[in-house]
Amino acid sequence: MKKISMITLALSIALGFASCSDNPALETETQSVSTAPNNNTSKVAAAPWVKQFEDTFNVGATLSQWTKAQRTDYNSKYCDYNSSVPSIQTRDGKGCLEIKTTKLSATKYQSGLIKSNYQYKPENNTEYMLSANIKLIAMDGANYKSFTDTYGAWPAFWSVQENAWPVQGEIDIMEGYSFAPNVSRFTSNLFYGTASGTNQLGNTAERNYPSTFNLNGNNGWHLYESFWSMKNNVVTVTIKLDGATVSTYTNSSVSKLNLNNFGPHNIIFNLNVGSNDSNFIDPNKINLFSTVMMWVDDVTVYKRSI
Repeated sequence: MKKISMITLALSIALGFASCSDNPALETETQSVSTAPNNNTSKVAAAPWVKQFEDTFNVGATLSQWTKAQRTDYNSKYCDYNSSVPSIQTRDGKGCLEIKTTKLSATKYQSGLIKSNYQYKPENNTEYMLSANIKLIAMDGANYKSFTDTYGAWPAFWSVQENAWPVQGEIDIMEGYSFAPNVSRFTSNLFYGTASGTNQLGNTAERNYPSTFNLNGNNGWHLYESFWSMKNNVVTVTIKLDGATVSTYTNSSVSKLNLNNFGPHNIIFNLNVGSNDSNFIDPNKINLFSTVMMWVDDVTVYKRSI
């Protein structure tokens, strides 16, 4: 998510942490389901995967497993995160995390960001699977609009170690950029450096989602996954969309990347608006109608030996 060079001085600021997970007990899944492509948003959950973390955002639950940000986005002076924004709502008949935007003025939007108190990274000969079902949607008054009809929205699902960023890395599973009337863009990305505040990869690790990706398919719901493994001290990160591989990263796939120095990471969901780089997102063109929303049905982390 942190891709604009202007933010590097701010990135060393660590967010506070709230209490630990409501569900610390590990749980072994025994049912067998698959993550085949073609918009199947079921998750792999069969043994030998063991659940490490879960939040289903059921109505009536709290966000006590998360820290809610209260600050301006590092990438955009136009977006302020308010801790009151992330909430649990019923959407499409499901209990969901909802992060929604509100226009405060011609140059300022309010939105939300949450970061898990839970952290993870693979030990040698283990693999972690982080996954979330997410829907992006807009509203114009009482009428729903496609995310692809908006301009200037920047939602993301990612994991990171913010302390001394990017020395312990960042994994962007999904970053979305709305550019209507032009086509919206979705990518994965990695960030890494050997000194605090200095990303030595630039955007050389950015990988576009397939051009065939239909955001509005499957009623807008899609499964976004990160598989992070270490096998005989060789680290691999694989990003999947609805069960199909988007990108695979190893140390040899990106110059100056060292995945062995990554972690431990927290999980982040946020919905940014605009950019400090007006050539990237023109602030004069921002159009979110009444609001843009990110709905997250669930998020899980599983672990297995490999």
